[in-house]
Amino acid sequence: MKKKHEPLRKAHEVELPKKVRRIRLAGNLVVILAVLGLFMTFWPVFSAEIGYRFGILGGKKYVVEDKPSGQGLAPTSSPQTFGEMKSAQDETILVPKSTDFGIIVEKIGANSPIIANVDPANKSEYDTALQKGVGHAKGSSFPGQPGVTYLFAHSTLNPWDVPRYNAVFYLLRELQNGDRVIVYYQGRRYDYFVTDKKIVAPNDLSVFQNQGNTSTLVLQTCDPPGTTWRRLLVIAKLKKDL
Repeated sequence: MKKKHEPLRKAHEVELPKKVRRIRLAGNLVVILAVLGLFMTFWPVFSAEIGYRFGILGGKKYVVEDKPSGQGLAPTSSPQTFGEMKSAQDETILVPKSTDFGIIVEKIGANSPIIANVDPANKSEYDTALQKGVGHAKGSSFPGQPGVTYLFAHSTLNPWDVPRYNAVFYLLRELQNGDRVIVYYQGRRYDYFVTDKKIVAPNDLSVFQNQGNTSTLVLQTCDPPGTTWRRLLVIAKLKKDL
C-alpha cells in the first residue's frame, strides 16, 4: 500500500535545525550591534549639526564683548526694552580661553587656545597638540605680522573623536565672506574678516604665495569631515589690510 503524502508546510511552519537558528540569531545580533555602533559613532557629528541648525532657527548668536587690540573689556549695560532683553537671551557671550594665544570664531561658537609652532608634518607632535587646542603651523607668521598665520585642527580624523580631539573647526565650512575671526596673541586682540574659502589638495601650498606685507589668517581643516582626502581653507585678512 502506498503511503499518503504529507501536506506541504508553509515556509514559516518549517522548524529550522538548532544550528541554523543559532547562526540566524547571531547574525541578527551583529546587525543590531552594528546599527547601534554607527549611531553612537556619528551621534557627536549629528548633534553638532543639529545644535547649529536649531541655533540658527532660534536666532542664537555668539558674541565677544571685549575691545580690539588688548584694550580690555567693553562696559556692558543692562537691557532696557523687551527687544533688548530678548536679544540678550539669544546671545552667548564668548570669553576667550586664552589671550596669550587663542581663537574665537563667533559664527560657529568656536573658542580654543592655540598651540604655537606645531610641525604639521610630525603626526605624533600634532596629534598631541590638537588634543589641547588648535595648532599654529611651525614657520608661519604670528598674528599682526606680515605673511600667513596658518592655524589647523582636526575636523576630525573620525566622527567619534569630535569631543576627544577638540574639533573646533568642524563647522568651519559655514563661514562666508565678511564673517569675523578673532585671534588673541600676547594679550592683544586681532580682528580678521573672511575673504575667501576653498578646497585644495593636501600638498597645495599656494596660499603662501604673493602675500606681500599683508597679514593673512588661514584656517585649515579636513574635507570631507572625518577624512584626509582634501583640505578646506578659510582665508581672512586683518582688518587694517582690507
